[in-house]
Order: sequence, then C-alpha cells, then structure tokens
Amino acid sequence: MKLAINQKYRIISDRQQWTIQEKRTRKGETGWKPIMYFGTFAKALGELGELMVRESNATTLVKALADVEKVTTQLSQALTPQLKLQLEQEQEGRNGS
Repeated sequence: MKLAINQKYRIISDRQQWTIQEKRTRKGETGWKPIMYFGTFAKALGELGELMVRESNATTLVKALADVEKVTTQLSQALTPQLKLQLEQEQEGRNGS
C-alpha cells in the first residue's frame, strides 16, 4: 500500500512493516526517503501525526491547537479514500463467497 498524506509525507507498507517516507530532491531527482519504520499501521499513523504537530511553528496554545486540528484533518482526509476502498473490497468478498 502507498498512502499519500500530503505533498511531504506518505506511508507505505510491505509484508513486514509500515514505513513513513518523506519527499526529497537529490541531484535534481525527486523521490521518497524512509524516515521511520513501524510494526503496525496505527503506530505509523500516530507517529506521523505527532511529527507533523512537532514541525508546527505555533507560538501560542491557540495556534498549537489549530495546528493539531489541521493535522488531524489532513490525516482523516488521506485515510478516507483508503478506508472506503477497503470496506468495498470486504463487502465484495462477502457477496462473492
């Protein structure tokens, strides 16, 4: 799975792990570099949310809370299409059995 979160981050998976990747440009080429690895999707998603909040430039509690809400919204919007697809696939599996 490759789940784009925003222009800077995405979460990918293979058979063994979940990886948070960050977009980078190297020698004129744009690509993705792995920055963190996790055993579960929930841990990867939680840590990415924490990372995005830590990168905030907020200087007051009000601004920090607004940034937390912004990060939560970004993650929710990134997950919605993936969850919808998963639910559809599960439904097709039940109907096809």
